[in-house]
Amino acid sequence: MVSKETVLQTLHCLPSQYPQMLSEKFPHIMEKIVKLWNSPDGEAYFADLLQPNGRGGGRFDRNGFPEKVWWEIYRMYELYKKPRPRSGKGIHR
Repeated sequence: MVSKETVLQTLHCLPSQYPQMLSEKFPHIMEKIVKLWNSPDGEAYFADLLQPNGRGGGRFDRNGFPEKVWWEIYRMYELYKKPRPRSGKGIHR
């Protein structure tokens, strides 16, 4: 399980923005989000998580998230979309 401090540092968010319910109910998803945070693969993962389920399209292989968890994921996605400074690793001038 990824620590709260690691999540806050990775997401560069305030403690009030910490996705508490996601962390408690779906720690494997939280871990994967943190793992993919600085990766272009994060976009596809968020898109998959936020897909509507059931009627009207979307995924049929899961029941979906409780509303509060869905909103926590959505707020994390909003943070993910914000520009971040690049690490500069491997860049030589």
